[in-house]
Amino acid sequence: MRRFVFAAVVCTLIALPLAAQNTDIESLSGLQFNFGNPGARSLGMGGAFLGLADDASAAEANPAGLTILRKPEVTVEGRNYQEQQVFTTSGTFPDLHRTAFSHYSQRIDATFASFVYPTKHFTIGAYYHEPLRNEGTGQVVPVRNEFTGEIKTNVPNFFFQSDGQGNLIGGPISATQCNTLRQKDPFACLEYTILPFLSHVKIQEKTFGVAAAFKVGKFSFGATARQQRFNETAYTFRVTPTFDFSSISAQATSDIRTNNDVAKDKSDITFAGGFKWAPNDKFSLGGVYKQGASFPAPTFAATDLTNIKYVKVADTTFHMPDVYGAGVSFRPIPVVTINADVVRVKYSNLVDNFVSINANVRKIDKAYTAADATEIHLGGEYFFSTKIPFAVRAGAWRDPQHSITYSGPLTNSDEVAAAVLYPKTKNLTHVSVGGGLAWPRFQIDFAYDRSDLFKVGSISMVTRF
Repeated sequence: MRRFVFAAVVCTLIALPLAAQNTDIESLSGLQFNFGNPGARSLGMGGAFLGLADDASAAEANPAGLTILRKPEVTVEGRNYQEQQVFTTSGTFPDLHRTAFSHYSQRIDATFASFVYPTKHFTIGAYYHEPLRNEGTGQVVPVRNEFTGEIKTNVPNFFFQSDGQGNLIGGPISATQCNTLRQKDPFACLEYTILPFLSHVKIQEKTFGVAAAFKVGKFSFGATARQQRFNETAYTFRVTPTFDFSSISAQATSDIRTNNDVAKDKSDITFAGGFKWAPNDKFSLGGVYKQGASFPAPTFAATDLTNIKYVKVADTTFHMPDVYGAGVSFRPIPVVTINADVVRVKYSNLVDNFVSINANVRKIDKAYTAADATEIHLGGEYFFSTKIPFAVRAGAWRDPQHSITYSGPLTNSDEVAAAVLYPKTKNLTHVSVGGGLAWPRFQIDFAYDRSDLFKVGSISMVTRF
């Protein structure tokens, strides 16, 4: 017997409580964010920069480092991203198969720009930063033979033992166990499948900040006030096996209640602070705390699938993680710099007061989790003392899994469906390389960072007056 999970999703959405946090629509499954420091120089060293923080990108990375600058400085960086959103596309629970769908930043834009002006007693700066941009589509649908139309690979499914009257017994069982039970009673096992769906996600965050730093002896202290803007549209189009629309839900900062999808940024004011201790020219230590912004991003459901009219069903919120970390920088000889950072990212902020679109899952306390991540960044650079000094850089860092995961019980079909759509993901190891050329008043840097799910290229330029 086949039943489709989430078939009554619109009805359950309308019953959602208001003022909730994030939500579990399928289009947000498998998303993993990372929030590295700006600048190609930092990227080339595996993102390890908190203890060094010796250029204008410190305005965002660690504002305390701005005190090292002696001349006004302008920095511009452009980055291009390719990120992977991973969906569970086939298999039988718990033996599931996952597929990565590429998301792109679409073009190389200015993702960081800053101006820093040092004075006798303190340093001030202003900057723009785009820490997050993710746009792409994905699908979980049956794969058919293009000539015969026969299903080659179906969407994920799972089985439950039944008492023969439609009541479930215990947790999910394997397909082999189900076949054994059906040999005795054809109604002793029930099969469920995930309702096929198509998704589209577009998420962008921008930061406009002002920073100030001052120095007392060997210590520097800095702070930043940031206006952070956020724009999101995440659509889930659920379809039947014959590709007729079943239901549509969305989380968006745009006012789609009136079908007005014009981008409307939501904003929040946050603060960051840092310190740096440099007892000599060979060693420095720094630390930073960055407050995560919260943005209203309501959840909607389509009540009219013919004319696609939406109704707001919950005032959900997208809470960016708080970040804090510390780093050291060591220069054993003048041409070599070695950096190490430890960064704690509170990804659990993503599931504060999390709400499910499914009534059965919504009753479970803390059904969804997102693990806080401790990132270890290591990197360094070597300068060749040529007529035009040239630097080579390399680094690596560990990004523990932190995507939203269903962690509740598995006693009914809705709970297992949530586990299928929001499984635990894997840890990622990033490696990076980079280089740069430095003139007295101008510097250009470039870097490339990659892991199994992320590829980032960067080029930045610095001008000193």
